[in-house]
Formats: sequence, structure tokens, C-alpha cells
Amino acid sequence: METYQVGLIALGLFSLFAIIAVITWRRRMATQASLLEVPVGIESSFAASNCFYVATTLSERPLERVIAHGLAHRGHARLEVTGSGVEVSRVGEFCFLIPRAGLIEVSLGSAVIDRAVEKDGLVAIKWRLGKVELQTHFRFVSSELRSEALEALKPLVGA
Repeated sequence: METYQVGLIALGLFSLFAIIAVITWRRRMATQASLLEVPVGIESSFAASNCFYVATTLSERPLERVIAHGLAHRGHARLEVTGSGVEVSRVGEFCFLIPRAGLIEVSLGSAVIDRAVEKDGLVAIKWRLGKVELQTHFRFVSSELRSEALEALKPLVGA
């Protein structure tokens, strides 16, 4: 077998795996979109990043990332506590509101899906989107900002 033939076979297999991955991702996104309501969108109030949006997961399945409705990608974010809830502004991504009425719990964690940090390095907000409980995780750039965010969030959930 010629070298170029081996290369063509490898390229064909790579293309096949890429197509399968895209089809699987889109099918999973469609399934989640049918089960989850669309979060309330907000105008971005992005002035400066104070944290990183890490992931949103299903509460009963903490290893399953929510990819529907623009919640899949991690990146720089700004978390702002307001009277109506928690505004999550993200760079280049869907910005959304976690309504005050939907907030269930605020806690600290060390790992989510594929991201592990120091002990209590993540702030996890457990909230309800329609009938589904989600958990959204944030990593703050400093422990002082993390403490400030926790203090601002706890009164919203009655903790």
C-alpha cells in the first residue's frame, strides 16, 4: 500500500469520527432543548470580568453538562446580584438571569465535570429552570471576590 493511500484512509477515518461527533453533539443539544426552558436572557452588563463561568450541569446528573440554549461554553463572566436574581454576563455567549424565585442553594465545591480546583474554589448555584434543577459553577479570580459573591448570594436563598 502506498503512503498516500494510508494518509487518505486516515483522513477518511478522521472525517468520519468528526461527523459522528458533530451529529452526537447536535442530537444531545436538541434533546436537552426539548426538556429545558430557555433561560431569561439579559443585556450584557459586561464591564470587567470578575469570574469564570465553568459549567452548568443537571443537579441529579452532575457529570452531564447542559449544552442547550447557549450554556455549553466556559469563559470569562461577570456575576451581578440584583433584586431580580443573579445576572450572568458572558463574553461572546448567551447572557442570562438566574431568577431569585428559582434559587435553591449556594455552596462551594472543588470539581465539576472536567474541571478540578483547590478546595472550595468553585461557587455552585443550584437553581430551578422550569421543572428542572440545575447547578451553575463559577470560579472567581480571587478568594476575596469569591467571599463577596457568597455574601451577596446567601441572602437570596435564605441561607
